[in-house]
Amino acid sequence: MRGQSLASLALVAGLTLPFLGKPPHVDDPNFLALARGARLDPWRPHDILINWQGTTERAFDVLSNPPGNAWWLAPVVHAPDPVRHLWMLPWLLPVLWGAWRLGRRFANQGDAGLLLLLASPIVLLAAHGLTPDLPLLGCVLAGIAGFIDAVDRGRRAWGWALLAGCGFLFRYSGIAILPLLFLYLVLQRRSPWAALAALAPAALLFAHDGLAYGAIHFLAMTGFQSTSEGTRDLFRKGLAAVAMLGGAGLLPVLAWRAWPGMLMGAAAGSVGAWMSVQAPAAALTTVLFAAAGGAVLWGTIPRTSRDRDAWFLAAWTWGGFAFLLGLRFMAARYWLPFLLPVILAWLARRPSARLVATAVGVQAAVGLGCALDDLLQARAEVDLANRVADVAGSPGVFAGHWGWQEVLEARGWKAVQDDEVLPAGTLFASASNPWPQEPLVSDGSDVLWAGSVPGTELLPRLLAPAAGANIHAFLVAGAPPAETYAPWTLSWEPREHARLVRVGESR
Repeated sequence: MRGQSLASLALVAGLTLPFLGKPPHVDDPNFLALARGARLDPWRPHDILINWQGTTERAFDVLSNPPGNAWWLAPVVHAPDPVRHLWMLPWLLPVLWGAWRLGRRFANQGDAGLLLLLASPIVLLAAHGLTPDLPLLGCVLAGIAGFIDAVDRGRRAWGWALLAGCGFLFRYSGIAILPLLFLYLVLQRRSPWAALAALAPAALLFAHDGLAYGAIHFLAMTGFQSTSEGTRDLFRKGLAAVAMLGGAGLLPVLAWRAWPGMLMGAAAGSVGAWMSVQAPAAALTTVLFAAAGGAVLWGTIPRTSRDRDAWFLAAWTWGGFAFLLGLRFMAARYWLPFLLPVILAWLARRPSARLVATAVGVQAAVGLGCALDDLLQARAEVDLANRVADVAGSPGVFAGHWGWQEVLEARGWKAVQDDEVLPAGTLFASASNPWPQEPLVSDGSDVLWAGSVPGTELLPRLLAPAAGANIHAFLVAGAPPAETYAPWTLSWEPREHARLVRVGESR
């Protein structure tokens, strides 16, 4: 047991410490902006302006996350990247403790549950980022683990329920976890009152919002998120959720015999690929990952009606899946608070030690490959942004978000607005991948510089527009945007394109 624990700690260090210098990427700049808002006014961190959907507006109206992560990052928001990443790593401790305790409780395999969770691509990306995903996961897993242990031992559980409820302070998806505490008490035939403590953080946050802004941010974001509820959109989100689970959550090594789920997933993937008019290579990737996700989900279906633990894990998994269908779009990281029960459901089926070891090895290899690709993608955006700024010589305006925006704003550039008319002589830079705005630029503009960063590494590509993969959403930027389902693929297409022009006179 001691050797396994030491191996777990070594894996934790090996999968996290080499990535401390990773530049802000994808949604990291969102939370750095909120942290700067919290530094200026801790009471109203959302009361700042940001351009994140094409127009500059108040963060309260466009950033659909609570302020917990902003408050956490505020002390180090202006520190170097390694310091900011180190500041986030303590949240790994409750994640690992909770995963180990729950693995031991539901499958008698604490180390296996911990290692499979840690090596998951989406968990590694959360551990390497500045987003609230890791704090959310820490609150959820440690809170649920402590709560269940206290209930099983007949002790007071309200403190652990409070910790689980604190996940809501970091991501609003934490609200989907709260019914699980009540469910566990019902399944164990206990009074449900202890679970009420989980509601306290949400109640306090609502009171804060009412006093600080005159409105409740969670309610405003509920309407903001619920914008695509047609049958086609729901199918696409559901299929993307299945494919992202099987490709970036739990790879189907333990589920290699789950043929019914595999076939159903492949059938759904075929429909999705046809519906989205994907090219043959992208369609094949969609079908394979949908089959993998279908196989993995198959193992979460309880085999008997009397197995209360299996029904609890199933409710955790499928309740999470239903929650994901109500969001604005699908991203692989949204599975984070609902991933461990999928892992534990398979470990509870008592797979052989050799198969578990193989699953951990494959999970770690793919997870590390995904993390390396994400690091290179982040560096590509920083490199191109700095090259554009160096060529320009003086600040101009730009389109595009993510790390591209973070670098250019730090060098004095300003984000343009959607449909903004740019005057002649304006220096304008744009990047292709991070959802650029579309200002009105005359045809007579002079291209001062254009370049790209090649993608030559044999790694899982998390963002490959031409090959139809995107771990961050179920669309990739373009004209028009391309519909995707796969969280990654193999591709040698360039990582990023950027262009600098001097706007000419209108013709």
